[in-house]
Amino acid sequence: MRFALEKMRKFSLKALLFVVLCSGVSYGADAIGETPVADPDSIEALFSRGQFEGALTSGALFSPFLATLNRPTINYTITEVQVGYMLGDVKGEGGLRGNFEFIGEGFGSAIFHGPGSFIAGITLWGRYNFVQPGWRFVPFLQAGAGLTSTDVPHRYVGQPFNFNLELGAGTRFFVAPRWALAAEFRYQHISNANTGRHNLGINAAGPILGVSYFF
Repeated sequence: MRFALEKMRKFSLKALLFVVLCSGVSYGADAIGETPVADPDSIEALFSRGQFEGALTSGALFSPFLATLNRPTINYTITEVQVGYMLGDVKGEGGLRGNFEFIGEGFGSAIFHGPGSFIAGITLWGRYNFVQPGWRFVPFLQAGAGLTSTDVPHRYVGQPFNFNLELGAGTRFFVAPRWALAAEFRYQHISNANTGRHNLGINAAGPILGVSYFF
């Protein structure tokens, strides 16, 4: 537990430094007239139908989460490359105003506490973006499912190839016309859907940070 908390502390400090440096670069460039920060009134256009979003994210997930009975501690990093496609224009009114986005992702993880050494896979996401007039913050909710490979012992996950189900909630913050920083809380479930002899599975959760470019 002490090792996991120390890892979490170091990760949080590095993430905070990354956000501060990125924000400082964006605002500094704006001051000398090179790269202006994002105009809240123009952000909505980035979420119109047919627009793309590329993202690189990284974080740490900790298990067991909620369902703890007979489950071992398996804590791991997670790094993701994502490509999103806006399915529709921003619609609606009030707090639910926004649009839907489809995302394809590949991820890799290194286990730093617990049995096994790696987890890797692909996930398809459905995301709803809450786009509000005049906001540089764009919150989102998302759910996804995909395929996973891991060398976690079979007595926990049953076999090398498994399925993953995921939920996430977070927000983006635009620091430049097409660039945004993101922070998210993620839940990930990994199991073989009872296709293997054992199916205890992994239930993990933790913070994810990232950077996005819209095009």
